Amino acid sequence: MSRAVCAGVGFALAVLLAGRAVAQPPRPNPPQPVAQAQAETPPIQVSPQPEPPPPQPSPPAGPQPVILQGPVPVKVIDTPVQVQVIEAPKTEAQYDAEQKERDDRAALADQLSIYAALLVAVGAFLAAAFAFQTFYLALTLRAIRRSADQTRRNMAAAQRAFVYLGGLEWSEAGSVLRVAPIWANSGATPTRGLRISTNWKASHGELAGDFAYTYVRPPEHLFLGPGARAEFGTVYFPIRDVQAALEERMFLYVWGRATYEDMFESTQPHFFEFCYRVEVQGSTPNNLSVSFAQYGLRNRCDEEAQHPEVNV
Repeated sequence: MSRAVCAGVGFALAVLLAGRAVAQPPRPNPPQPVAQAQAETPPIQVSPQPEPPPPQPSPPAGPQPVILQGPVPVKVIDTPVQVQVIEAPKTEAQYDAEQKERDDRAALADQLSIYAALLVAVGAFLAAAFAFQTFYLALTLRAIRRSADQTRRNMAAAQRAFVYLGGLEWSEAGSVLRVAPIWANSGATPTRGLRISTNWKASHGELAGDFAYTYVRPPEHLFLGPGARAEFGTVYFPIRDVQAALEERMFLYVWGRATYEDMFESTQPHFFEFCYRVEVQGSTPNNLSVSFAQYGLRNRCDEEAQHPEVNV
């Protein structure tokens, strides 16, 4: 079948080549020189010219028939033949060698598996040890940070300005009783933005637990250096109220508040509050004896206010 196909393909190629050879026009002869043409030309004899033949019809356009000029050689290519090589049977020694090689490979694979498992175990142990060390280091750093913060707070508490009421001074001034708070700074640094407010009240009974400690005047500004003391926020009780207190018909109270900041950064504002009851004895005028006693829960500072259980 393949030989027939190859023969047909060869025949078709031969026909195509022959058709191209027939279709090519003949090459024209080169023109001869004029002198040679005149020499070779015999004398011209005048004779009657015959009539030209009638024009032949031109062949129709299209493919021209192919004229075979001889046999065309055809090369037949045979298909390759598959050859299967059959190995010779192995000997007993070859089988033993192959079995030994397989056993050696299996033993090597087992050893590599054991080594890999050991490496994985060692890596897991190292990872656990690293995690434990990291956790322990984090705890250590946290403890160091807390210790440093506590040290900084202790240093700030020891060095910062601390304003408190150093005492109350009184005196008679005509028709009034003058009471002057003495403010003190026990810190090693000055205050910053100190503002002080004071007020008083003559009440027919003791102040209630929910009494609103208000201030009529706006806060007054003061500066206290390290270890300084200053009289500030003086209040005046009319003598008639003092006489009513002597007769135990009224109670006299004085209170105040100081708000300030220290010189350290990242610290909260501070305050100090006080409330005292004014106890009078003797008679007016010029025969009075005045003492002061803390009253209520308004005697506190900002550190006590941060721990409500202290005020219970």
